[in-house]
Formats: sequence, structure tokens, C-alpha cells
Amino acid sequence: MRALPASRPLSVLVALTAGLASSTALAGDPETPDELMSIEDSPEIYGGTSVGYCGWPTTIYLDFGAWVCSGTLVHKDIVITAAHCPDTPNGRNATVRFGEKNGGGERTVNSTCYSNPGYNGNIGTNDYAYCKLDSSVTDIPIIPPAFGCEVSAITAGRDVVLVGFGNSDNGGSGSKREVTTTINTISTEAFIGGMGKDTCQGDSGGPVYIQLKSEFGGDDTWRAFGITSGGGACGGGGYYALMHVAIPWIEQHSGVDITPCHNVDGTWAPTPACGGIPYDPANGVGNWATGCSDGSVSAFSGLCGTPFGDDDEDPPTVTITAPADGTYYDSSPADVMVTATAEDIGYGVSNVRLLINGDEFANNVDGAAPWEWPLVLPDGAWTIQAVATDWSGNEGVSEIIGVGVNADPPNTNGDTDTGTDGNADEVGTLDGTGGDLGADDRGGTEGCACTAGDEQDRRGGLAVTALLGLGLLGLRRRRG
Repeated sequence: MRALPASRPLSVLVALTAGLASSTALAGDPETPDELMSIEDSPEIYGGTSVGYCGWPTTIYLDFGAWVCSGTLVHKDIVITAAHCPDTPNGRNATVRFGEKNGGGERTVNSTCYSNPGYNGNIGTNDYAYCKLDSSVTDIPIIPPAFGCEVSAITAGRDVVLVGFGNSDNGGSGSKREVTTTINTISTEAFIGGMGKDTCQGDSGGPVYIQLKSEFGGDDTWRAFGITSGGGACGGGGYYALMHVAIPWIEQHSGVDITPCHNVDGTWAPTPACGGIPYDPANGVGNWATGCSDGSVSAFSGLCGTPFGDDDEDPPTVTITAPADGTYYDSSPADVMVTATAEDIGYGVSNVRLLINGDEFANNVDGAAPWEWPLVLPDGAWTIQAVATDWSGNEGVSEIIGVGVNADPPNTNGDTDTGTDGNADEVGTLDGTGGDLGADDRGGTEGCACTAGDEQDRRGGLAVTALLGLGLLGLRRRRG
């Protein structure tokens, strides 16, 4: 097996040896202090390369304290790894580390890991486990496990990518590395690599990724399918457990559905998460502060059946429940808690966003009920409207309400049109007398002097506003 003592970090190996050793590797030997001093931070490897910033962000470094492995984030709450990494079905604490260099380094999440109870110490088929995260990772685009009809793409001769933090051919380790190789054989386990392209100690539990190429009937998105288990001498190829074999037990034991497009029996049953799958996860776009989430992602998948939401053409309904239309505030700035209800008879409400005077503003999108926005409004007359979007991309709008802060509230008459009638003194001035919207002596752009708190603030208090204008907040659409 290919776990590594925690005295040194990990990276994907492509070793000089090309033949498969006759013996099966069971563990990596600990390094001596002299060996540790000779390790390079970013060694070159034969046939593979260091992963760039934000590349393969779902490949993680799994730190058990006395030893380390690799793993794959396959769901906001679940990492898949090898059974010999936690090495117990009863649960073992581990730290999940995200990043590229020196054992992750960008962010950490605590977890509890459980080995497959059917694991008997042998490499291959039953060598799978999962880790349940203590807190959800919601911003990293997930590469889901191959399942259902997608498994048909996993055939001998297909190109795949191995990623991990394990040893390299010259003894260096510590950074995330990748290598492209091919599937040699596939059954209830896979034998992958060789001829100098392989994984090694420390890569245990890490992923094998495959692209569902359009030339073979796919959509060019990626899936995770392999779990690094073990093999002979590094460089000669290795054995990999298969995620689709592990999924029924993982879902049953964890209580988490990690197959966004399928039922546990492999039948097509797409959910709202059956989309947004990366097209080019190797070349990271964005930064770790936002989960490396700025790359191109897919619309809802239709690989094995009708895409989620395709038959839903009915928009959601949304109603502002507070404040009441015509509310007057006699102190400035005014703390205004806006609340709304939203319903959808189809696939449900994805998000609700708020418009002030018809404009977007920072943190105006609420992604989960209760739908609420703590605002701070300066003097002026303001219109407020909610827009609900369902998982099929349909939008519904609320009636517009008007409120005034030391000014008469605008008369909306139950209107749903976000435009104005051309009377500038009706809404959005700082003093209620008309003129440009939301600009102050610091030269802001048009818009109101309001913000909603960030996701942590939203449930706990009001965001403090400064008169800086409206920041346009782009919405990621699931439909391409």
C-alpha cells in the first residue's frame, strides 16, 4: 500500500523503473533525517508535472498525524480515500488539507474517516474508505464519481490522470503532482500505468480522473473513478479500487448522496447538483479564497437521460413579507430587515436575490431559506423587489414595495416592473429631493448606499454600509 509516514509530505510519482516488481508494496518506509534533508520542494518527475495553482482542487492531502495519504473531495461533505489510510471501520480523525504545495497549505477542514468493513488488508477491490467533513466545502467545483451509464467509459486503453501528493522518482515530495497514463485492465479493480508512469507512497487514496470525451459520446466533463491502493515497485503500474463499487456502502454508512445524477442502483435520477461540472480542472482558474471556482463548468448533464429541469417551464413565485409597502422610517440610517417567501412547483427554488431601485448590490443573493436580507438604508425613497430563480433557470419576481427613510415612500401600486416612470424624485435619492441615485462626495457609481451582510453576517446581524454605490454581483447560471 502507498501510505506515507507523516515525517514527509507527498507528490505523484513517475519512477525510472518501467517493469512491475514481483512483490506487492504494503507500505512506505519512513525516511531518515538525512533523507528528509535531501527532499526537494518541487522535483521533476518522469512523465508527470507539478500541478499549477488551483489545479485539480478536489485532490486533497489527508493528514492522520502519524501518516498521510491523498484523497478526493466528491461532495461538499465527503472525501473518498483508501481503506488502509484510516485503517479502521470505527472512525479515525484526520485533517483534510487543500492546496498544491507542501501538503496542501491553502485551507484545512477536520474530518472523521471510516474504512470499508469488508477490507481484509489486500490491495485493490475492497480498499476504499470515506471521510465525513466537520464543515461543508461549498465553493470548490466538484468532479463527481463516475456512476451509472458513465462507468461504461472506464475501459482498457483509455487515457486517465493520476493525481496525488506522494513520492517522486528522485525522492522528492511535498507538492501535488499529476501524470497522464492509460488503463491496462479493469474488472472489480483497475490496473493502471507502468512504463515509468505511476503513483507511489503517499498517493494512497488519491484519485484517478477520466474525461468523458465528446468523441466517445460524452460531454467533455470529468469524473473521478479510481482510488489509489498499491502495487509493486513505483513506476511499474498499480492497482486501484473503484469508486462506483464503493458508492453503495459509502452512501448507506454516511447517509450522504454522493451521486448527483443517479440513484444508488445506477439509474438516472438527476438532482440540481447534476451539473456545474468542470471542463478543465487541471488548469485552475480563480483563487483559493473563492474555491478555485472561476473556470468553465457544464450545464445540467444529460449523458444518461433527460437533464435535470428540462421539463420545468413554470417560474417560481416570490413575495416580500417585510417590510410592508409604504413603510416610513424616521431615523437615518435605517436598519431594515427584508424577508420573503418563495415557492416552486417544479424542482424547487435555487436562490432569491434582492433588487433596490431595480439594481443588484453586494451580497444580494440568498442561496437558502429563510430568505432574508439585513439592510441599512440612508435618507431617501427606495423601491425593493425580490427575484426568485428555480433550478431550471426560470425566474419569478415579486411585487415592488416602497419604503422611505426621512422621505415619503414611493407609490408602487403593486407594480412588478423594475423600471421607473422617469420621475427621478420618486426613488433612490439621498435626501428625497431627486437627482442622481446613490452617489456621494467620494464619487461612487449610481445605486443605493445599501449592502447586505455576507453569508456569515446574514444570519447574525446587519452589515455596516458605506455610500459606495451598488456593486454588481454576477450569478453563476447552471444552464449553459
